[in-house]
Amino acid sequence: MPGAEQAEIYFITGMMVLILIISTVATYVFFKTYYAEKRHWEEEKRKKKELKEKQKKETVKN
Repeated sequence: MPGAEQAEIYFITGMMVLILIISTVATYVFFKTYYAEKRHWEEEKRKKKELKEKQKKETVKN
């Protein structure tokens, strides 16, 4: 079939581009989620620390 080799090259190139796009999007989503969870974890840590300090102050008052 004439042009079969060229069609195969186009197909392989298209698949490689698709893989690159999917990989880029997956990496972006991963890091976005990672930093959001890291921010949430730091906020929880800060709240726990403030709560402990508040309880400590109340214990000292009594």
